[in-house]
Amino acid sequence: MGNVILAINTSTPQFSVALVYESGALLAEWTLSPKTKDFRHFMTALDHLLQVSGVTLKEIRGLAVAKGPGSFTGLRVGLSAAKGICEGLGVPIVALSSLEALAGPCSFQPYPVCPLIDSRKEEVFAALYTWSEKQELVRLEPETCLKIWELPGFIKKRAFVLGTDFNRQLGPIAAAAGDKAVFAPPSFWNIRAATLGMLGARKARAQEFDSLRDVAPSYLRPPDIRPNPFPTGPSLTLYEDKNIDNSGGKDHNP
Repeated sequence: MGNVILAINTSTPQFSVALVYESGALLAEWTLSPKTKDFRHFMTALDHLLQVSGVTLKEIRGLAVAKGPGSFTGLRVGLSAAKGICEGLGVPIVALSSLEALAGPCSFQPYPVCPLIDSRKEEVFAALYTWSEKQELVRLEPETCLKIWELPGFIKKRAFVLGTDFNRQLGPIAAAAGDKAVFAPPSFWNIRAATLGMLGARKARAQEFDSLRDVAPSYLRPPDIRPNPFPTGPSLTLYEDKNIDNSGGKDHNP
């Protein structure tokens, strides 16, 4: 069957895994949009993909994984699994931007491409890309996290806009971006592991691998960790706690 690359995306609740030939051609892909935001079916999906495609572990020659930005939990799940698989099989890894992977299928567009991934309430992760004559993505603006209403200042001119949840994102994005946004069809509004595999295959052919030790999630913003509502004071030993009677029933008064 030939050497293949395993691609993993868990940077969004809609996660996917794929097997791609080293040429970049798709062999198999598995995608799920769960009703709940969890990744409990991820390893089951990966096992099923390998079984139905007939690919053995010996045929996997590399791994492409989405490193973020995106779901903090999802990124930890996907990157941990990817690094463990690479370590176990002794194969190299390519860690790719989730925003780049989202923009990847849009090479036919005359406009710059603006991929958007949900961050938290009224915020999105965003970047801006164009395509070179060699059909390679060129980033025009750095990846960032911004409020939805800041999109017009970020896009500046008309752009081909897509996100990761068409039904929920379209309304707020359209209201914010106005006529600066040319929207992708609904089928484009997801990060496909197949695109990750294609981009990873291109880097693999050029021997542009990442250091397994250095691969880490790209969060772009700090996590939503609230302070402890029950702060604790200095710890007290048994003899320091004045509310505990340590006299053993004896009267210590002179």
